[in-house]
Amino acid sequence: MNIKKVATSTMAAGFVGAALLGLGVSAGTASAAPQQGHSFQTQPRAQQPQQQRQITISRPDYRPFTYRGHRVTPRYDAAHRAWGFTYDRTFVHVVLARR
Repeated sequence: MNIKKVATSTMAAGFVGAALLGLGVSAGTASAAPQQGHSFQTQPRAQQPQQQRQITISRPDYRPFTYRGHRVTPRYDAAHRAWGFTYDRTFVHVVLARR
């Protein structure tokens, strides 16, 4: 009976000591509050204007046609001062082929 008491009290003392040291079930979780003064927020960046690629294709006329599997209709764009269409955010110039 004395051996059971000694073993039980030793185990209880070990669990209490482990709890005081921070070991045990809660050892994998964070228990500290975050420190004040550290700010990890980033400042919003101004968006850089994207460089638009210019692609030129040659067609016999300005009628609608299929370009890379999509039906497109060329139109005159005053900003580019050219005929073309927008494909995947890129303006594609259409020039007339000489016969």
